[in-house]
Amino acid sequence: MTGTQIMADPSNIAGFPGETEPSVSPDGRRPLSMDWITDDLLQATLAVWSPVYEQPLTTDDAVEILMNVKRFSEALLQTGKEET
Repeated sequence: MTGTQIMADPSNIAGFPGETEPSVSPDGRRPLSMDWITDDLLQATLAVWSPVYEQPLTTDDAVEILMNVKRFSEALLQTGKEET
């Protein structure tokens, strides 16, 4: 498997499985695993990150950013546990 093939498979990126849940359902309700993402947190994320991208981001973009930060934090925590 080449590096390109590994990156194309989301289950191989950082050792985490790919996204299996929709970011926000059509009726506006989030899956329970994303219940921590409040409307206020989404708005704050959009306010902080939109200027960085120099374009307005969507709610789905904000959810993706938050989920990536969460996964990164979990990876750091796991690495810290393995070192002790």
